[in-house]
Amino acid sequence: MGAAGSPSTLFGLGMLLWWVWHHLRTPRTPGLHRSQPVRIALYVFVLSVLASYVVSTLSVLPFVDSNASNMQLLSVASYAGVVLVGVDGLRDRERFLAVLRRIAFLGGCYAVLGFAQFMTGHNFVDMVPIPGLSSGGAEGIDTRGGFVRPEATARHTLEYAAVLSMILPLALTLGISDRALMRLKRWFPAVAILMAALVSVTRSALLGVVASLVLLVPTWKRSFRIRAMWVGGLGLVAMYFLVPGLAGTLLGMFSGGDPSVASRTDSYAVVGSYLSISPWFGRGAGTLGPSYRIFDNQYIGLLIETGIIGLAAFLGVVLTAIVTTLFRRRHGTDPVLDALGPALAGAVLAGALLCAFFDAFHFPQAVGMLFLAIGLCGAHWNLQSPEEMVQGPGRTTGGDGRGVRRAGAIMRRRWYVATVVLLLAIPATVLAWSVPGVYYAEFDLHFVAPAGATKHNPLRTEPSSVVKYAALVERMYVSEHPNAPILPTRAPLYGTGLRDAQAVYLPNAGGQWQTNFNRPTVTVEIVKQNRDDVMAAAEEITKGISAIAIENQKELGVWSKSQITVQPDAVGVAYLSARGKYAVVGAGLLALGLSVGAAFLFDTIAAHARARLHRIHKGRRSSRQVRVPGSKASG
Repeated sequence: MGAAGSPSTLFGLGMLLWWVWHHLRTPRTPGLHRSQPVRIALYVFVLSVLASYVVSTLSVLPFVDSNASNMQLLSVASYAGVVLVGVDGLRDRERFLAVLRRIAFLGGCYAVLGFAQFMTGHNFVDMVPIPGLSSGGAEGIDTRGGFVRPEATARHTLEYAAVLSMILPLALTLGISDRALMRLKRWFPAVAILMAALVSVTRSALLGVVASLVLLVPTWKRSFRIRAMWVGGLGLVAMYFLVPGLAGTLLGMFSGGDPSVASRTDSYAVVGSYLSISPWFGRGAGTLGPSYRIFDNQYIGLLIETGIIGLAAFLGVVLTAIVTTLFRRRHGTDPVLDALGPALAGAVLAGALLCAFFDAFHFPQAVGMLFLAIGLCGAHWNLQSPEEMVQGPGRTTGGDGRGVRRAGAIMRRRWYVATVVLLLAIPATVLAWSVPGVYYAEFDLHFVAPAGATKHNPLRTEPSSVVKYAALVERMYVSEHPNAPILPTRAPLYGTGLRDAQAVYLPNAGGQWQTNFNRPTVTVEIVKQNRDDVMAAAEEITKGISAIAIENQKELGVWSKSQITVQPDAVGVAYLSARGKYAVVGAGLLALGLSVGAAFLFDTIAAHARARLHRIHKGRRSSRQVRVPGSKASG
C-alpha cells in the first residue's frame, strides 16, 4: 500500500473515522455551547491544504508528484484524526492525566532504547522484523565526532530528538506535580529523556530542550528552580566524566563551519523562484520531493507547497494551541492541570521550533507527536475547574455542544449562505476541468571527439577534457540565454509548474551537495504551450550550442577533422495534460468545506449581533424603569 499503508497513517485515519462515527452515534454532546479554537484553526488548515491540492491538479506534474499529492491528503486527514480525538476524546480529568502519564512513560522507554544504542553501537530495532512491514529509515547507525547518533525506533536522529523534546516538558511537569505516582515512576521519564537528549549528538535535541524549558521554568517555584539548577549542573559534570569527548563534540556543533548548516542556507536563494509561480496557495501539498530540492526546513516546504495562506494556517494552529493552553488555566484551582498548561505549550513550541531544522512532515513520529500535543492542548482547554466538572469515567466535562443535530440546524438556518458559496464555485470548477496541458521535450547534445585526433588539438580528447569543454560551452550559451528560474535536482522541468521555460545544463550524476559531472553531454529541456514552439526552440538551442563549440575551436586553430563536434539526439515532443478529474473533485470538496465554514461563521456573527442587541435593549428598559419612579416622586 506504500505511504498510505504506513501504520501511523492508518492509525490516524482510523481515529478520524472513530471521531466521525462517535458524532453520528451521539448527535448531541451535553455540555456548554462554545466554539473550540483548536478545532477551528485545524479546519482552516485543512481547507488551505485542500486548496493547494486543487492548484496541484491544475499543474502538470510527474506521476510521482501527483501521487504524492494524493497521499498527502490522506496524511493530513490522519493528522486531523489525531487532533480531533485528542480534543474531543479526553473529557474528564482522570482520562486526560492517564494519557499524559502513558505518553511520559513510553517517552522514557523510547529514550532508554536510544541511550542503549549510543552505549553499545547496535541498532536493536533491525533485529526484530515485523511481518508485513518494511523499514522506512536508513539501515545501521549514524555517527558524528566518533559518537553514535541514536534514533531508537525513529527514521532519523532528528526525528528522535524532536519526539524527546516534545515529551520532556510533560514528563518534567508530571514528575513535579503528579503526586499520585511513586517518586521513581514519576521521575524516570524525565531523567531518561534528559540523558538521551545529551547523548543524541544533535543540535536539534538541545535546542528543543531549551525551547520547551523557556515556557516551563518560569512557572516553577523559586526553591525548585534552584534545586533544578544544582541537579542539572551535577548531571552535566557527571556526563562530562562518564563520556569523554562528548562535551567537545557538542560545543563543536555550535562553532560554525558545519556542512549541514551550509546545505540549508545555500538552498534559500531559490525559495522566491518557487514561490513566484503560485504565492498564495503554493504548488500543492506533498509535491516538493527530494528530486526538486532538499531544504531541511518544514516552514519553507509549507510555504512552497501550500503558499502563504497554508503556512499562515499552520502557524495559526500552532499559536492557537499554545495560547489557549498557556492562559486557560492561569486562574484555575487544580494545581496539576494548572502546571500542565505551560508544559503542553512548551511541547508544541519545541515541536514547532524543530520544524525549522528538518522536513518534519516526512517523519511520522515527529509530525504525529506534534499534532498529538496540539490535540492535547485542545483537550486541556475543554477541561473545567474541579467545581464545574462532572466526575467519573465516561462522563463529559463541558463539551462544546457541536453535534450533528446542531450542525444540521445551522445549515438549515443558513442554507442561503452555503448556496451562494456553492454557486460561486461552479465557474471555478468548470475552468478547472478545461485547464490545458503543456508540450515538453528533453534531449541530449553529445560532445564527440574523433578517435585519436589529438594532433594540433590543444584541447585534447580524453573524456574528462571533453566534459570540461562541454561545461565551458554550456556556460557560454547560458550567459546569453538564461535558463529557467528553477532548475530541479533530478525532476523534469515541467514539474516546477513553469509553462513557458527552457533549461540547458550538464547532467549531474551526483546529488544536491555532491555533484558528479562525468558525461560529455549537455541536456536540454523545453516546456511550451505549443508543439511548434518547442520544435523551434530545440532547433535554435542546438544551432547555438553547435556554433559556440565550433567557433571556439576555430579560434584556437584546431583542424576541422580534429574538432570536437556536437551530435544531437532526436527531439520528441510529448503533450502532458493536467488532472482535470481530480481538479473537479478537489474543487467540489473545497467548495463544500467553504460553504459549511461560511454558514457557521455567518451564524456565529448573527448570534453575537443578536446578543449585543438584546443587551442594549435590556439596558434601555432598565434605564426607563429607573427614571419613571423618580419622575413621579418629583411630581
